[in-house]
Amino acid sequence: MKLPILAARDRFTLRASVMLLILALAMALFWYRGASSPLDGEERALWEKVRSAQTFLHALREGRGAAGGDGADPEKTGFIGVEWSPLTTTLGPLEAKRTAADPLWSVYSLRQLKAAGVREGDRVAIISSSSFPGLVYSVLAAAELRGASILWIHSLGSSTWGANDPSLPWPGMASALRQGGFLAKKADRYTLGGRAEMGLDLPEEGREILTGSAAAEGISLLEAPSLGGIIDAKWEMISGFAPRLLINIGGGAAAFAGNHSDFLRGGLFSPERGVPPGDGLIQRALASGVPVLHFLDMRGMGRRAGVPWDGRPSPRFAAQGGAVIPAAGPAFFFIFLLFFKRWDRWNP
Repeated sequence: MKLPILAARDRFTLRASVMLLILALAMALFWYRGASSPLDGEERALWEKVRSAQTFLHALREGRGAAGGDGADPEKTGFIGVEWSPLTTTLGPLEAKRTAADPLWSVYSLRQLKAAGVREGDRVAIISSSSFPGLVYSVLAAAELRGASILWIHSLGSSTWGANDPSLPWPGMASALRQGGFLAKKADRYTLGGRAEMGLDLPEEGREILTGSAAAEGISLLEAPSLGGIIDAKWEMISGFAPRLLINIGGGAAAFAGNHSDFLRGGLFSPERGVPPGDGLIQRALASGVPVLHFLDMRGMGRRAGVPWDGRPSPRFAAQGGAVIPAAGPAFFFIFLLFFKRWDRWNP
């Protein structure tokens, strides 16, 4: 009788070992899914294009002596400016500018364009600020990959650490990216940005630099006697373009009015959610039935999108499911133990 007993015991041991292996594989899957989200082939190619553009731009700035030091731009994105210059309008945290330069924003933007139903040939309007040059390029790269028809109005003034280096303001960056084959679209109009979108908080030296750089790129400045006039002029262009989606990057004076909490945290806004009070471009778009993808609050948006705060560029999103997936792993483990027979008394 010993041989049958040993055979049964071996089967019991084998079955228990297989169950433990299944547990290990399941826990590894929970860890993998809870830790990050990989990119598909198209997304990976977009990420690599943006990262290559950053390498190109950083090398160009380094050759001109305009690259930020390793302390300001340790990942060599090329999109980090200086702390203060005649082009600076307001304060902005360096960590937010580095986060905004993460190439993952291009993939995030591509996913948002798809979620909004934007297809090849569909019209997308972009209003942007030089405060987040890396993010501006990522959004443009995503829209171009999607094949969208783009209307682009950009403000030139920048907060600290943005496109505020007098030796390479935004028009110089954009020209370099086009010449390097990383960007096709040219801005349709520029504004000076800053206070009232007219550069009222810029010194005369800064206004001259920005006006000259825009002229060198061959792009006209959109001008008006007041902020209301700037908003009207921008909206005339946008409404005439009839976009499927409006994308706003940064907190430009014309973008939104008031301090509505949702606007301050950014995200995708649908007209069905209603229109907060105010007469900014975002409110006008929503009132006209146009959804808005609004980029602001890099820390909060990054947490929700899975883009790390001031992290190293990596082609993988952090988990967007919050604590649900990581918590499911331990729950599965303890449920498994309730039914696992490895430590039951063996009775032949």
